[in-house]
Amino acid sequence: MTAFLTKHSTMILMSGLVILLLLAWVFPAAGLKLGIAFLLLSFLIASLVVLEKHRRAYTREAIARNVFIRNATLEVSGTFIVMLLAGVLGRSAAEVATQQIENDLIRIGAGISVGLVVGLGIGFLGKKTLRRLAKVTPQD
Repeated sequence: MTAFLTKHSTMILMSGLVILLLLAWVFPAAGLKLGIAFLLLSFLIASLVVLEKHRRAYTREAIARNVFIRNATLEVSGTFIVMLLAGVLGRSAAEVATQQIENDLIRIGAGISVGLVVGLGIGFLGKKTLRRLAKVTPQD
């Protein structure tokens, strides 16, 4: 199951995002609930991939049980914090960047672009930080 998620996680999340946007268009009142469900699905997939990575290292006896538990906990909780921080900072930066724009279409495009760039930057820095905290030997 996790091999399938690892291999196809990008495609699953992208198709989920398209479905989310279509459902939000058809049912605008349920947009917030759909967004939360999509974020929880993304976090679940990321957590399963992280746990599988650490479990493989544990079964190869490259790490001890306590190191497995520590690394998995650090990386899953760190992923949650990074996702939360990226969302909050991306939204705040998008609001600040689009305050002066009058045209709604340009405002939406600029807000999405700024939020995406800030979110990707936070994700990249968080990934580098988490790699330093939870070290796992390279895979075969």
